[in-house]
Amino acid sequence: MSAEFRFKVVMLGDGAVGKTALTTRFTQGKFEADYKRTIGSDFAIKKLEFDDLDANVTIQVWDLAGQPRFEVVRQGFYRGARGGLLVFDVTRRRTFLNIEDWKGECFKNLGYEIPLVVVANKVDLADSRVVPTSDGSEYAKKNKSLYVESSALTGENVEDAYASLCRTMIEEALERAKGGNH
Repeated sequence: MSAEFRFKVVMLGDGAVGKTALTTRFTQGKFEADYKRTIGSDFAIKKLEFDDLDANVTIQVWDLAGQPRFEVVRQGFYRGARGGLLVFDVTRRRTFLNIEDWKGECFKNLGYEIPLVVVANKVDLADSRVVPTSDGSEYAKKNKSLYVESSALTGENVEDAYASLCRTMIEEALERAKGGNH
C-alpha cells in the first residue's frame, strides 16, 4: 500500500511573476492569458503519484498575493506550509532581487525553514530575458534549493517544479518519521 502525504505549498514572489499562471497550469493544465490580481490568497489542489517512492501526494497550492500592501493579509496563510516555490520573472531583474525578501518573510512567518524550489518563470520570452540562468542557479545552490526554469505559457518544466518539491517534502517527512521512532 502506498504512503499517503498531504502537503501545503506556498507560491512566493512579486506580483505578476506568474504564480497564478503556474498554479493554474499545474492544477488545471491550462494557461489563461487574462491576468487577474490575486487578492490575499487563493488555493488549488492536485494529486500526484510517485511510483518509485511508493507514495501518493495531495498537494494544496496556496497562491499568495505578491503586492507589498498584502503583506499583513499573507501572514496567516503561511501556517502549516511544508514547501514553497520562489518565483521570479526572467524579464524583470527586480523580481529576482526580491526573492531573498520573500524567503525571509516566509521563514519568519512560519518560524522554521521549508524546502524551496527557485523558479525562473517566463523563459518563453527569451528576447526580453535579463536574468541569466547562472544567476538563478547560483542563488538556488547557495540556498540549498532546487532550480527550475519554466514557462506557464508553454507548460515547460511546470510539473517538474512541483514534482521536485514534492520529492523533497516526501524525503523530509520520511526522515522525520524515522527520527521520531528512536
